[in-house]
Order: sequence, then structure tokens, then C-alpha cells
Amino acid sequence: MVNGLDKKEIARSLAEAHRRFEPSISRIVRVIANDEPEAHEPVKLLEVNPETSPSGIVPIAFGPDPPRVPYSSVVIEVTEAEYESIRAGELPLPVGWYLGDTIYPSAA
Repeated sequence: MVNGLDKKEIARSLAEAHRRFEPSISRIVRVIANDEPEAHEPVKLLEVNPETSPSGIVPIAFGPDPPRVPYSSVVIEVTEAEYESIRAGELPLPVGWYLGDTIYPSAA
């Protein structure tokens, strides 16, 4: 936790901002790493966007933006078919990364 903000809170905040900016996003899933608790590990979001072109797993890194976003972040934008391939284990995420909770649409 940095500045009283945990990665789960930051992930939700980033997901909300990305949805406002790109309303065509149909799903946002948090990506978790084996060393997720470490402060150096970025917040990672997998964004499913039917309007994007299929390009595989291409993580795009962003630096932190303190104090609101004290962690660096990574966004991976995929098509619905690519997302299904990730879920089926046919399209792998980087080594040590796996799908976490779905942030959008929210289950709550």
C-alpha cells in the first residue's frame, strides 16, 4: 500500500477512468502477478474492446501519477476473441501473470 491506497482501489479507479474515456470497452479484468504485493509491481488491467484490432498480448506501460495513482500501471487491450483465447489458455499472458477479478462489468 502506498499513500494509503492499495492496488485494488487504484485498479478500480483506473478502470472507471478508462471506461469514461473509451465507452466501447465491454470488460475490464485485473491481471495479477506472482509478486503482486510488491510496491514495484504495476497495477495491470486487461481491457476487452470490440472496436480494437486483434494484436495479441501487447502490454502498454504507464508511469505513476502521484498522489492519485502512486503505482505504475499496464494496460493490455484485446478483442473479445482474444479474451476467450486467454481464458482457454491458448493465448498466454506474460510469464507469472494471470487473470484476476473482473472489475467491469461489476459483479456488485
